[in-house]
Amino acid sequence: LMTAIVLTWQTTIARVLAARDSATGRKIYTGTAFFFVCRFLIPGIWGIAALAVLGQTGVGDSLNAMPQFLRTFVPVGLMGLLVAAMLAADMSTDSSYMLTWASVIYNDLMRPWHKNRWPEWKGLLVNRLLVGLIGVFLLFYGLWYPLKGDLWTYLGVTGTIYLSSMSVLLIACCYWRKANNWGATAAIITGAAIPVGYLVIEQLDATKHIAQRIGPYYSGIATYVLVGVAMIAGSLAKAIVHPERREP
Repeated sequence: LMTAIVLTWQTTIARVLAARDSATGRKIYTGTAFFFVCRFLIPGIWGIAALAVLGQTGVGDSLNAMPQFLRTFVPVGLMGLLVAAMLAADMSTDSSYMLTWASVIYNDLMRPWHKNRWPEWKGLLVNRLLVGLIGVFLLFYGLWYPLKGDLWTYLGVTGTIYLSSMSVLLIACCYWRKANNWGATAAIITGAAIPVGYLVIEQLDATKHIAQRIGPYYSGIATYVLVGVAMIAGSLAKAIVHPERREP
């Protein structure tokens, strides 16, 4: 999951896509690698510290380990600064996501449809409307969607909808000459269908026991594997049906 995030997540690769050339892109990844490591390690270190200080009996639910540790370890004044910094970081992250998602929807989905016939003011208006709709979507899922488990697992399942297909597409298009649009379409559909199907059966009383038996981790692993299979199968299917067409 983390490898797919580093490769394809919009807020991560936006800097690389804006780079002047491939050498500059490599420098960006090299320069920011340390911060990625810190980003992934700090929450884990906090959890380890919570177990070391509080012990397994004092933690109770593992999801509350880090907050309980910070509450007992960080002084009152610094706790306020820490909460303010977390809120500021969250607002920055949310705004980046909303802008990048709206940009992707407009440039990759809507612009090919209207073929650049819209004036600039209309494009700005549509982008702002998309940002507002995404905000409403985040509000609904943030406040009223009933989570079946912890938030991190839910983010992993929903993130797989995008990450599984895009990471496979990126690797296949760069390193496999037979990759084409049929394989890409099959990969995108497969990458969306499996996580969405898992979320649906998780919410239904008649099928939630199946979701509990499968679990989010096996579902995620199966998604990446089947997306790769779909990419290969779709690309080879086009080569068989249209052997004369070598372009995507």
